[in-house]
Amino acid sequence: MRPLPTADSLSLNMAVEDVSFGYGVQPVLRQVNAEFPSGQVTAVLGPNGSGKSTLMHILLGFLQPQAGVVRLGGRSLTQVPERRRASQIAFVPQAPTVGFAYTVEEIVLMGRWPRRGADGPLHAALGLTGADDRAAATQAMWDLDVHHLAGRAFGELSGGEQQRVTIARAVALDAPILLLDEVTASLDLWHQLEFLACLADLAHQRGRCVVWITHDLNQAHEYADRVVLMNAGQVVAQGAVKSVLVPEILEAVYRVKVDPAGKALRFLRKSPA
Repeated sequence: MRPLPTADSLSLNMAVEDVSFGYGVQPVLRQVNAEFPSGQVTAVLGPNGSGKSTLMHILLGFLQPQAGVVRLGGRSLTQVPERRRASQIAFVPQAPTVGFAYTVEEIVLMGRWPRRGADGPLHAALGLTGADDRAAATQAMWDLDVHHLAGRAFGELSGGEQQRVTIARAVALDAPILLLDEVTASLDLWHQLEFLACLADLAHQRGRCVVWITHDLNQAHEYADRVVLMNAGQVVAQGAVKSVLVPEILEAVYRVKVDPAGKALRFLRKSPA
C-alpha cells in the first residue's frame, strides 16, 4: 500500500444530537447522541437490531430524523446542498450492486462524479474525467489491490473483489467523511487487514472522519480509535476503545462472558441462569 499524503483542509467531523427515529409506531433510535471526529476511526458496534444501519442512513441523509439534528462540520445536514453533501460524504454499503457491464476502472471513476470539474466547466458538463479524476481512481485501485482488475467487467468478479472495487470507488472520491456498513465480511483475511490499515491511514494521515459499522469486536479493538456502542436504539457507551471495550460493558450488552486475554478479546457463551 502506498503512503498517503498528510492531513489537508478537507477534514470535517459529524455528530448527531438527540436523534430519534422509528418506522410507524416502532421506535428504532431513541435520543441518540454521538460524535464522529475527524482524524479518527470510529467503530459503531452493537447487537443485531440495535439501530446501527438506521443511524448510518440518517448520517447519509437517506432518512430524516423525527427529532434531533445531524451535523456535518457543525452545520445542520439539512442545510448542506445535496451536491456538496455528495462530495463530502462517501459511503460503502454491505452488498454492492451494479446493473450494467461496467469495467472496474469505470466503476471507480464513478466515485469521482461529485468532484468533476477541476479541468474546467466543459469537462464537467460533458461528464468527462479529468487528470485529477484519473489519478485519484488509479491511486484508489492500487490502495485496494484492484489495479490489476481495471479492465475486467464488474459482474465477472468474486464477491470479495466486488467489495474491494466498491471501497476503491468511495476512496477515490477523497471525501472528508467515509461511512462503511459491515464491509469486511466478504474479504479474505489478507485483504481485511490491508483494508483496515488503509482506513487507519485515511484517518490518521489525511484527517478523514471514518465511521465503520462492524460486528467484529476484535478488529474494532485493534484498528478503531473510538467506539460508539449501541443497544436497543440507544448509545450505551462511547469513547476511546480501551474505555468502552471492557468486560463489564460488553457482557451487559452482548450477554456473553468476556476474557480480555492479551490484545484480543475472547468471548464465551454464558451458562444458562
